Amino acid sequence: MEPLKVIKNEEYLAVALDILSQARHRVDICTYKFELSARPDARGLNSLVRILYNLANNKVLVRVLLNTTGRRSGLARINENAGRVLKKHGLEVRTLPDGRCQHAKILIVDGCLGIIGSHNWSPKSMTDNFEVSVVFYGAQYLVRIQEHFEKIWEGSRKL
Repeated sequence: MEPLKVIKNEEYLAVALDILSQARHRVDICTYKFELSARPDARGLNSLVRILYNLANNKVLVRVLLNTTGRRSGLARINENAGRVLKKHGLEVRTLPDGRCQHAKILIVDGCLGIIGSHNWSPKSMTDNFEVSVVFYGAQYLVRIQEHFEKIWEGSRKL
């Protein structure tokens, strides 16, 4: 397996499912948009969400950092709704303090597998948009990003 791999558009879903299926201790997610939906085009995204629920139910720490800037915006409402539902399923959910925009798109599993790129956790990102992300296989590639996530997480506020 190559240590770095570029994934485009719809490829994200299969890679994220594979990476999440390997989680044993911790999953960390940052996303600008996390859209829960019952629409048919959300089936793939919903499969990712179900895995997160199962992981949390099996005592894997799942932490999600969401954007909630512009409290009256549609995006903030979408993310706040997702945050409430995710919390009900045992995930830890936070947002940046002081109205700072959380725009990073990161998925890190057990500090050694990860995806960083442009994919949001939304139906359109999984099916329609032009997206590019990079998959990292190996802790040596993710250590600084994990350290940055920890620093931001500690300074964030619970949703």
